[in-house]
Amino acid sequence: MSTATSIKVAPPNCLVFVSDRVNRKVPEITRGSSLWATSSCILIGCLAFMDGETEIVLGDVDEVGKSEPPALDRELETPFRTVEVSTSEGDVLLRRSVAGVRTHIRVWTNHPTEPDKIVIGVRSKMSEGI
Repeated sequence: MSTATSIKVAPPNCLVFVSDRVNRKVPEITRGSSLWATSSCILIGCLAFMDGETEIVLGDVDEVGKSEPPALDRELETPFRTVEVSTSEGDVLLRRSVAGVRTHIRVWTNHPTEPDKIVIGVRSKMSEGI
């Protein structure tokens, strides 16, 4: 049974945040990338909203992972044992419960600067979509 969740959205500012539900330190945006990260927050650039929607998939890495190397592969602090994908306005798009206070995250995108598909894989045994 699939536990992955997905959504198609045109997020404001062409960005989505991946973090625990609180205490995130947002990374500084620099030129030349569409992925930025701190120990508590991952920021992912996506398709410009005027060009259409971006599909975002959140699931266990073994279920949603791709064969090619991920664009980002790191651990994320998850003290409340939750990974949320949210907009710059704080709207939660997807949510997944995780087992520990540090969660391994892998991100795949289908374009280096303006992806219209983002896959976020987590190492987790529990899940919840909203």
